[in-house]
Amino acid sequence: MKKRKELSPEEKIKSLRADIIREIDHWEYINAYGCNDPFWPDGTNMNLTRNHIIHDKRQIAEICTENSLPLPEEMYLPIPPKVNEYYMANLKQKKRVERIRNEWKITTKKNQYDRQQLSLF
Repeated sequence: MKKRKELSPEEKIKSLRADIIREIDHWEYINAYGCNDPFWPDGTNMNLTRNHIIHDKRQIAEICTENSLPLPEEMYLPIPPKVNEYYMANLKQKKRVERIRNEWKITTKKNQYDRQQLSLF
């Protein structure tokens, strides 16, 4: 079996930076259009995506601290807000909405997020 090459701290950070941007894009997409998860509301998936961003930022902070590297600009992007678990962006997905338990809890109020607002993590 081939041994996998260990990534340098800079390579790890580069990958995590790209992941943060991808996850923020994904969160914004779900907020606007919803997703296709057959069993979980959009809000649950948005909060999971939010947790991925938090995890990536923690990993970057750890790598930067251990290797005396400066924090990349993605660290200053705001973390999307935690949203109502029962948020649904698109109620036109009738079968999906019917499968989700507690239909009476479903909300469609859009969630606010400003990517341009700087954050201190």
